[in-house]
Amino acid sequence: MAHVTQEKWSSGTAFLLAAIGSAVGLGNIYRFPYVVGENGGGAFVILYLGIVLFFGIPLVMTELTIGRRRQLPPVTAFTELSEGKKSQPFWKFIGFTSILTPLGILGFYFVIAGWTLNYVVSIVTGQLSDLQEGQTQAVFADMMESPGTLIFWMTLSVGITAFIISRGIKAGLEKAVNILMPMLFLILVSLVIYSFFNGGTKETFEFMFTPDFEKINMKTVLEATGQAFFSLSLGSATMLVYGSYLPKNESIPKLACGVAFADTFVALIAGFAIFPIIFTNGLELDSGPNLVFVTLPVIFDQMPFGQVFGILFFLLLAFAAITSTISLFEPAVSNLEERGIFTRRKASLVVGFGLWCLAALSALSMNVLSDVRLLTFNDTVASKNIMDLLEYMSANGMMLFNSLFAGIFLGWIMHRKEALEELGLGDSTLFKFWRAIIRFVVPIVVGYLIIDFLGYGFI
Repeated sequence: MAHVTQEKWSSGTAFLLAAIGSAVGLGNIYRFPYVVGENGGGAFVILYLGIVLFFGIPLVMTELTIGRRRQLPPVTAFTELSEGKKSQPFWKFIGFTSILTPLGILGFYFVIAGWTLNYVVSIVTGQLSDLQEGQTQAVFADMMESPGTLIFWMTLSVGITAFIISRGIKAGLEKAVNILMPMLFLILVSLVIYSFFNGGTKETFEFMFTPDFEKINMKTVLEATGQAFFSLSLGSATMLVYGSYLPKNESIPKLACGVAFADTFVALIAGFAIFPIIFTNGLELDSGPNLVFVTLPVIFDQMPFGQVFGILFFLLLAFAAITSTISLFEPAVSNLEERGIFTRRKASLVVGFGLWCLAALSALSMNVLSDVRLLTFNDTVASKNIMDLLEYMSANGMMLFNSLFAGIFLGWIMHRKEALEELGLGDSTLFKFWRAIIRFVVPIVVGYLIIDFLGYGFI
């Protein structure tokens, strides 16, 4: 089968910006404070850093290696790399599941991205000024109860993403991240400086870097693993596809370390932007979306120059959301384009329309379809509406599933020589250490996470 020639990143830096954009999402902004707060503060941070180093980086290297070896999208890459194996049809299936997973994530992520766009406009126009927390709660509730509002802003987020993707790798993806990522970083640094002068920085240092090891147990270890997993975009086909655009002269180990370092750095810096506000105003660490969309608008309104920094904060959320939706949108488009089914522009329209329909169901599940339950095979899924179910099944279960089999594929199916050639480490101790993690540690740890996800955990 002839393959359509794919574009390549213009440089390792371009790849790095795009990969960081994929990793840095809304979870870094308001999920990280919640997870850190619930799991021992500094002890969790130390544990998280260790998992990123010894578990996250090897998996990023794995997905980039599979993607770049044939420089093809996941379905074709898994199929060709397992040629001659009796299990080839299964690995082709794994390629399909890896593409379907980011589509499931986008089914709910586009809705949340729409919230951030809505709040940027609302705070710029002064609609959130002079309001108390009860009033901002009503504003948030009104948004959630309005099908038209949710679908309008969701449609805008789909449209922005599809437009960027339709322009290709260099004119679309690269150009977008070259603009958005520096702006995201500047906004984040500005918020950190602002938080520093408004107090709470000392408490943040103590909280994030004073470990309470009594709170660390196996459940905490699994929580930290899951956070690192989601933050690094593992199991969502992003690194597989981005790896397929990576020139052969770029070092996969160095770029994998760069992605992990930058993503972790941004998560920690986001903590210094958010935690001081939480501590100074006596807020709860586990407030989640309510903290962002209900409480913080009131706090910003009461602070000196608060509206300016409120605008910056919601722009930060919007940029983080869009850089993530771009990376999640790309795998399906690249698959259709590579197979010659559609041109990139038509593929972007087709995928965009399908995702719009799925995201519309998610948006409507917050109001007119709130009583609809698609799955009821256990109490956990039976309690979830369409949007919550998409998040639970795709962002948790399917990402774990895909990453488990990516590790098994590279460790036990793909030829050792091919991995050696791609990584450029030689037959060194470092290569052997990495391969041992992929062959043995990944199946055990991620396998247990899947068991826990299915409700059969024994710890």
